[in-house]
Amino acid sequence: MSTAFDPEHGRPPILLAALLSICSGALFFFGTGLNPIASLTWMAPVPVLWLAPRVGARVAGIAAFVAYLAGTTNIAGYYLSELGLPVLGIAGVVLGTSALFCAAVMAFRGLIARERLTLAALTFAATLAAAEYAVATVAPGGANWSLAPSQASFLVIVQVVSATGIWGLSFLVAFVPAAAAAFLAPGAPRTARLRVAVVASAMVATSLSYGVVRLTRDDGNAAIHVALVSTHLPASSPVVDVRDEAGQQLLGADIAALGQLRQGTDVAVFPEKDLIVDDRNLPDVSARFSAAARASHVSVVVGLELHASGRIYNMALVYPASGGSPTSYRKQYLLPGAEDDLTTGHTDAFASIGGHRIGVAICADMGHPILGRSYARGGAVLMLVPALDFTVDKTSQSRVQYLRGVENGYGVARTARWGYLTVTDPRGRLLAQRPADDGSAATVVSATVPLRSATTLYTRWGDWFAWLCLLIALVGAGSLLWRPRGRRPEDAIARWGTPFVHVYDY
Repeated sequence: MSTAFDPEHGRPPILLAALLSICSGALFFFGTGLNPIASLTWMAPVPVLWLAPRVGARVAGIAAFVAYLAGTTNIAGYYLSELGLPVLGIAGVVLGTSALFCAAVMAFRGLIARERLTLAALTFAATLAAAEYAVATVAPGGANWSLAPSQASFLVIVQVVSATGIWGLSFLVAFVPAAAAAFLAPGAPRTARLRVAVVASAMVATSLSYGVVRLTRDDGNAAIHVALVSTHLPASSPVVDVRDEAGQQLLGADIAALGQLRQGTDVAVFPEKDLIVDDRNLPDVSARFSAAARASHVSVVVGLELHASGRIYNMALVYPASGGSPTSYRKQYLLPGAEDDLTTGHTDAFASIGGHRIGVAICADMGHPILGRSYARGGAVLMLVPALDFTVDKTSQSRVQYLRGVENGYGVARTARWGYLTVTDPRGRLLAQRPADDGSAATVVSATVPLRSATTLYTRWGDWFAWLCLLIALVGAGSLLWRPRGRRPEDAIARWGTPFVHVYDY
C-alpha cells in the first residue's frame, strides 16, 4: 500500500483534502449566486462529501466549512456594494451558512460511519432544505439564499416546486450528489449501496415524470395581454422626483408610451419607484395616468415612491382602463439596508382586469414564498410586479419570479428598471424577456399570458415538505446519538486508503 498520504507515516491527507475543498468551493462559486451555472450546483457538494468518510472529523469539517465559505464569496460583494448591508451582517450570513453546510456534511459523515447510506444522503439534503426554510421564514431577504433559483432554466425539474415549494427542489439538488457520494463510500455493504442508488434513481425519475406531465398540460383559454414598459431615465439617478425637470420629462415619456402600445393590450406595467411623488403632487400625477389609461383602454400599473405625512412608502398604483379610482399597494418586504427608512405595507392588493382577479407585488416581495402563496389563495390568476434590481442581479432576480409562478400556477409579468422586463407563464416558461437598458427611448415587451386555471398542491398544502425535511433531519440527528455497544462510530470511518475497520450488523 502506498504511504503517500498515510497518517501512520506522518503524512495525513491534508493536501488532497485542501484540493477537494477548493474544488467544491469553485463549484459552489460558479454554481450559485447571481449568475449560476445550473449543472455545477449538482456537483458542488460531491468533493467534500466524498472526502468526509475517508478522513478524520477535524479535516472533514474544516474542508466542508472552507468550501462553502469560498463559494459564498460570489455574493459578498453584492451584499456590500449594492445592498449596502453592514460588514458584520454580511460576515454573519457568510459564516452562518458555511457552518450550516459544515453541520450537514458532518451528519452525512457520521451516518456513513454507521453504514446508514440512504439516511446519510437524506439527512444531508433535508438539513440544507430545512435550513433554507428557516432562513426564509425569518430573514428579510426571504428565500433568495436557496439553491432552487439556480435551477430555474431546468423547467422539467423545476415543476416539482408546484407540489413541494422550492424546498423540494433544493432537497433534490442536494440529495443527488449526496447519494452519489454515499454510493462511493469506502467499505460500504453492497446492499446499502444498492438501496441508496435505487432511492436516488426513483426520486429523480419521479420528479422528471411529474415535470413532463405538468409541462404537457393545457393552461386553458383565458389569457391577459400585458405590456412591460421602461422609459429611458433623463438623469443618472436611479429615481427622479416629479417636481424636477427630469421627473416631468419621465412622466411625459410614460404617458406617451401608453399611447403607442399595440391594440388589444389589457395592462401595462411600469418599474418600481418610477417617480418620486408627495401627497401634494400625487393627485396631479394620478389624474394624468388615469386619463391616459382611459384614453388607451389599458389598465396601468405604476411604481411610485410616496412621501406623505413624514413617511416614505414604496407603492404601486393600478389605474383601471375605465378611468376609475386606482388600487393602491404598499411593498410588504422592504430591502434591508437600501430601504430602512421606508414604511412597510401589510396587505395584499388585487385589481380587476378584464374580469380577472390580478395580484400586485413589488420586487423583493416575490422573494418570499409565503407572499406568493397568499396571493394564490386569495384568487390571483396573474401577478404584476414593478421592480428595480441592481443590474448585476438582473438574472437571479428575474429567476425568482419563475419559482413563485410555478409554485402557485400563475404567470408573472415583471418590469425592472435596472434589470429585465420578463414575462413567464404558469409553468415557468419564458414568454418574453428584454433588458430594460437596451438603448431605446422606451423599452416595451409584450406577451399574452395564460391565466391560472388550477390550484397547485403547494398552494393548498403550504410548506409541508419543509416540515418533512425537518423531521428527516431530526431522525438523522437522533441516529447519530445511537451507536452499537462497545463501538465508537469513529472506528468505522476509513483512514486514508483503508476500508472500514469493521462492518456493523444492522
